[in-house]
Parts: sequence; C-alpha cells; structure tokens
Amino acid sequence: MEGIVIGVLCLSGCLTFSTCLLHQYHFVSDVMTWTEAQSYCREKYTDLATIENTEEMKKLKDTVFNAGHSSEVWIGLYSHIDWKWSDGFNQSGAEYRRWYSGEPNNWEANQLCVNMRNDGRWSDIDCPEQIPFVCYRGTLEDSDFVPVTTAKTWSEAQRHCREHYTDLATVRNNADNGKILDLIPHGNWAWIGLYRDPQIYWSDGSNYSFSSWAQDYHRLYSLKVICGVADLGGNWRLFSCDGRKPFVCYSVPTVKTLVKMRVKLEDSSVDLNDPAVKEQILKQLQDRLKENGLSGITLKWKEQADGKVFHKEEKGSDKKKKTEL
Repeated sequence: MEGIVIGVLCLSGCLTFSTCLLHQYHFVSDVMTWTEAQSYCREKYTDLATIENTEEMKKLKDTVFNAGHSSEVWIGLYSHIDWKWSDGFNQSGAEYRRWYSGEPNNWEANQLCVNMRNDGRWSDIDCPEQIPFVCYRGTLEDSDFVPVTTAKTWSEAQRHCREHYTDLATVRNNADNGKILDLIPHGNWAWIGLYRDPQIYWSDGSNYSFSSWAQDYHRLYSLKVICGVADLGGNWRLFSCDGRKPFVCYSVPTVKTLVKMRVKLEDSSVDLNDPAVKEQILKQLQDRLKENGLSGITLKWKEQADGKVFHKEEKGSDKKKKTEL
C-alpha cells in the first residue's frame, strides 16, 4: 500500500445535543453579587448555572442540598427591563410612569403589558387578559383619546387602535393620565400602550426555553436589569443583581473520541508529519464540521511513541476505526 498513511485524531467536545452529558454543578458558598459570581464561574468553571430541563433542575437542587445549603442561590438567568410605547414614542415624556404601589410586580415572570386602574395608577398584567382599552387619534402633539369598551387582549387592542385610529394611548404626563382616567368607565381597567419584551437570557448564551418560575411576584420597581435565583423547591425568582448570595456554577464533561484516519497521498513528496501540514489538515476538518452544523469541538493530533502522527500502513493492518471515551 505505497503512499497510504495512517494517523490518529483526537476529537473532544459535544458532537450534538444528544451526546452532551448533563451539566456538572458546583456550589460556591461565598456570597457575591450576580456579576461577581458570573466572573468567578467563568474563571473557575464554564459559567453560572444554566438549567435546560427538569433533570438538570433536580441535579442542581441535589448539589446545593448536599453542600448543606438551604436558601436561594444565583443561577445564570438575567433579564433586561425595557418598557416601550406601542407607537415607538421615545422623546421627552416617554419615561413618565404612574405605577400603583408595589407595581410592576411581574407575577410568574410573565406580566409584560400595562393597564390603567380606575384610580389612574398603572399595573403590569398578563397580555392575554381581556379588558377595555384607550386609543388615540391624530398626532401626540394634537391628539384625542378614544375609549373602546369592548374587552380585548393587549395585542388585539393594539391592532384595533392601529386599524381605526393611530395607536394605543401613549401617556406622557399627568394631564394625559387624567384625560384617559376620565374616559374609563367606573370600576373598569383599560389597556394603555406601554409594554415590554420578555428579554430573558442565560449567562452563557444558551437558548431560553425551559423555565421553572415561582407562582409569585417578581418585583421590578425601576430596575433595568434583574437576575435569577433558584431555591431547593426548584422555583426561580428575579431580584436586584446587586444583592449578595451564594451561587452555583457549571462545567460540561468533555466527550473524547479517538479516530483513526487514512490518507492517500497524491504527491509522495508531502510530509504529513510536517507541523504546517498537520495544522492545515486540522483546519480543513474543522471547517467541514462547521459546514455540517457541528460546533464546540476541539481537534488535535495524537502522537505515537516515536513522536509522529502519521505512519505508512502495512498490508493486513487493522482498518477499523478505534473509539474510546
């Protein structure tokens, strides 16, 4: 087999989600702010704890419990709180708020839309709730507020206002707030145009899909960023990121695989054990993996006892791929 050479390639990483092992969790008893905990985890492990399913949630709880800790710990969740007006208004007056005491309280971390109560104060509630609403017509500088008594969800109300008027009501000052209050039938609440996007993230950039929010309030107040904790009941809550708590980091076990590969040389003058040649081959293999949607994989050559990677294959040698974990 003249010109046939063999080398051993070491792959480490997670080839697909299904081959990745569960996160390994590490409890840290030192109390830190969320940002300090994030920096610590990134330096010592991988990142603050990410939880992607119920099995990982149980594993995190067991880790904290076995460490003898029983209160809340920081995990990698955080959320940006960015209130916006339906019509995109962001000039002077856009920051005007008339929150009711204790609002916004973000019940079950899912209250994204705002209504005006019958006392003129505002609350955040679930957007699918069906209540009356107030539109405006014209421009903000020269507008009339228009009440609609038909109960709709916030999105339905927004669509109705845009189809028949200008948009859901934007409230810039006490005068606007008073005009809208006068239009709300006694005892009712009404949608206004203030809302926010969920914007919930994991510190390591993982996709936010699984959740385990406590059926409780998550006080937002005037905070712009809010961070997540978990308790031994498996419940998540959001708090000021400046609080000081113990925390949980995670690391990911590495799956290692040895792959025996054969190369047929078209140019017999090429030395496959040349460092530059080996590096070029690795780059081509890495690019091919990326083209096939595989990331998070590290490739490196495994040297034989004589320090070489590639050897000419003798006739009758084992041609099967060898794999080990």
